[in-house]
Amino acid sequence: MRQLLICLCLFAMILPVVQGQVSRSGPFREVSLKIDTSIYLLSKNTIQDKGETMLYFQYNDVDAVAEVELTPNSPQYIKSLELLPSGDYSLVDSLLWINDQFRFKLRFRQLTQSDFLQFTFKLQWTGRSEPSIVELKLFPVTETSAFLDPQDNKLFIGEERVFKVETNRPLNIRYFNQWTKNLPINYKFSVDQGELRIHLLPTKPGLQVLEAPVRLRKPFLSPDKRPIYELPPLHYEFEVKESKLVFLNTNKKEVSLNRNNPGEAIEIELDYHPSLKLKKTYRLEAQQEEGGALVAEIFTQSTLANGRMLCTLRTYNNHRQSEGYLFIKDGDVARYITNFDITPAMRVTGMSVLSAKGNMSSGQTIYPGESVEIKLQGDGLHKARFSFEGLAEVRTDTLVKGENEVVFLAKVPLDIKKSSVELLNNGKPIGQSLKVKEFQTPHPLNFIELEIEGQEKKPISEIDKTIFIDHTLDDVVLAFHPERIDEGQRLFGKQYLIVDIQVTNNNTLLDKRTLEKVVICPGDNSPRFDQYDRSDCQVNNISLNQLLRRKTFDLDEWSTIEITVRHDPQHHSGQGFSQKTEIILRRYTSFDLDVSFPAGLLTKTFGQDGFGTLNGVSMAIIAQFSFYHPRRIAKYRPYKFGVGFLALNAFNFSENNTSRDVGVVVLGSLYSLQNKARKLSFPLYLGAGYFLSEKDFFYLLGPGIRVQL
Repeated sequence: MRQLLICLCLFAMILPVVQGQVSRSGPFREVSLKIDTSIYLLSKNTIQDKGETMLYFQYNDVDAVAEVELTPNSPQYIKSLELLPSGDYSLVDSLLWINDQFRFKLRFRQLTQSDFLQFTFKLQWTGRSEPSIVELKLFPVTETSAFLDPQDNKLFIGEERVFKVETNRPLNIRYFNQWTKNLPINYKFSVDQGELRIHLLPTKPGLQVLEAPVRLRKPFLSPDKRPIYELPPLHYEFEVKESKLVFLNTNKKEVSLNRNNPGEAIEIELDYHPSLKLKKTYRLEAQQEEGGALVAEIFTQSTLANGRMLCTLRTYNNHRQSEGYLFIKDGDVARYITNFDITPAMRVTGMSVLSAKGNMSSGQTIYPGESVEIKLQGDGLHKARFSFEGLAEVRTDTLVKGENEVVFLAKVPLDIKKSSVELLNNGKPIGQSLKVKEFQTPHPLNFIELEIEGQEKKPISEIDKTIFIDHTLDDVVLAFHPERIDEGQRLFGKQYLIVDIQVTNNNTLLDKRTLEKVVICPGDNSPRFDQYDRSDCQVNNISLNQLLRRKTFDLDEWSTIEITVRHDPQHHSGQGFSQKTEIILRRYTSFDLDVSFPAGLLTKTFGQDGFGTLNGVSMAIIAQFSFYHPRRIAKYRPYKFGVGFLALNAFNFSENNTSRDVGVVVLGSLYSLQNKARKLSFPLYLGAGYFLSEKDFFYLLGPGIRVQL
């Protein structure tokens, strides 16, 4: 008994652990990701980052193609699995169930710049109404190298030099475009035409060592599988020399040149030097020799207690520190040197939205819910503090940022209320804006259902074959479901449709209608419901009997109704969906009255010996049923069956004609298929009946001439 209690206690302690392990494993027993020539497995290649388990993989191509295989724990309980769309990748091959595995192929998009990468699946369990959302976190890693290889190691105090950083992945280097401070060699990074560059500005003479740390956007793995986000620092030894002329620092390293008002006065502070004269104007030129172009003027006002001199600066031309020194001249003689940037005043000359795959935004138009790239062009853009009124998650693309061009990455909120987005500088409008436009993207036609009495309601996009109706057709209704248009985060907007209706019978046109300007607006579940102009929206369903002169319940057998619904190309830029639905009024039999003239009928009464009597031309009036072929439209079978009267030898008027009689007959007839539609045909008869005069039953067999009334 004691041993049993111990076993039960151990089982109770182990069970939660086992359950926890099962729940943490998720619905997949194994996940395989094949990329380049390597295979990464969830059971082997995982890493813990920020408290989450992630499947790591190494890439060489930022737009690499990968094949993913998912092995579920319990495939018998999985009804369906769907990979939800993401801006970080696009499907190449659809998700399929093959060899007890789910398999799909995709192409990543800019792996180096993709943050929080993951696969998100919608899993529908058997027996559950609500789907489950399953996330598989991914952790891309890549090998990155970076080093300096300058042609010489000579630097001069106050002179900025720019060197290329040799790296295999410039986009994977995380840097800040700001100068360091108080170092023997101050530095900053920049990107020019896809190349990473380092700017150096020495402050102390002598042999100085540069140690510039290099941080990565995507790490590489150490031998013990730890992510490493830093490369060895850029290390190089430079020989720093004094300038030949006295270098005077300014308190501003960048000033603006007003093109509309050159020579506009700007106050700056300049290092004090005893030889500088007060109340004197000095020229600033970009060359030491005489005859240089005037770049700016400095007028010395007064000395300051901080060891500087207050001056008035007037600018006339642009200058970049990287272009060399500015020489402070007394007349044509260079006395001192300094350096700072003289750049155009901030001005935005153009703003546009860069078109991207999966986005409709372009030009100066944006759409709710999209992630957009906004490019600004102009002068001195690096000086501004831009913001966009109403946009979210605005950040600068550090790869495209300069004085004349800057690109912002932004998210347009789904519920944005404004019709335009103003560009602000320091919180003030500058006269540039983007227009917010509603989506007008063609949606699959599953928001339209075909309603027919006695038939299952189906979206017209799922009707892939002809509908046969075996009863009187009361009406046909096109029912609209606006709530299916804008579902979740994907917006489509108003749907402009054209509906063509045509009714025919035996290739004869009975009626035709075309409905243009059928506009279906998204339902109230749409995040943009309040923003759509609903003045032209279709509210009611479309009933064919309200449109057609020939009502559906008056149509003859084998009449055909063709309904074509398509997007209006004028409103959807020539794109859209089209669906044709065909409804046929099917019948299995038809009833008609035949008058025929059997000739050469062989009749035999009950009890009569021999083969019977061969008769002359007779006359038969038969009410009979015809039978349609079940797998062919409006095609008869070659036989009929009916009941009627037979006047035997009706056209033999001789006085000794004793075989003339009238009988009630049950008659079957066999017709030639080639003659089934003719008024005159030659059938073969077989039947039985009762002679009214002889009062006797008989059989008959023979040919005839049939006239259809």
